[in-house]
Amino acid sequence: MIKLPTNAVGITDKPSLPILQGEIRACTRCEDAGHIAEARPLTAGDADAPFMVIGQAPSRTAHETATFYRGPAGERLQGWFVEAGFAPEAFGTRVYLAAITKCFPGRLPGSSTDRLPSRAEQALCRPWLDQELALVQPRVIVLFGGLAIGTFLSKAPLNQLVGRSFEKEGVTYIPLPHSSGASTWLNDPAHRQLLADAIERLREARQGFGQRNQ
Repeated sequence: MIKLPTNAVGITDKPSLPILQGEIRACTRCEDAGHIAEARPLTAGDADAPFMVIGQAPSRTAHETATFYRGPAGERLQGWFVEAGFAPEAFGTRVYLAAITKCFPGRLPGSSTDRLPSRAEQALCRPWLDQELALVQPRVIVLFGGLAIGTFLSKAPLNQLVGRSFEKEGVTYIPLPHSSGASTWLNDPAHRQLLADAIERLREARQGFGQRNQ
């Protein structure tokens, strides 16, 4: 059971999910603090979604289209879910889409690589994620990429975590590597096998619910 924190900044009464999602989309905390150029927070999913993806932050494509997990990396991630037996339409509905921070953080200076959200940005945005977790109560959380894995599970090397599932307080955590083309982790054949093992863990979790369209 995921409990709503009582000491998180910005949390008052427990709202319904549609109200919370509206509040998230209206948030300008990181823009007001000067961390990002433009706040366009993203959130998507149903209140009874049994699965949740937690990634690092929206991509530039997601920022421009106002649609979570768009662009090559997002499409590749969705492909992994489809490979695990999920219907495409479940991604973003029955599979709730979330991230450590809700807005595109911008690029690294002089680079085409997205910037890692700072600790200050993560702290400003964390109350929103905590409330999503408490309202949705996902039974399986897919940790997408190193930041999410390190935040919720472990800072151990990916090759010690990917391919396994972990149980914590009644919730199953499945770590996945980031699917960005900027990452070289999947260039190693051994790591690609770990990804295949992780997709199998995701398939087993889906089958465990006995729900054909998830």
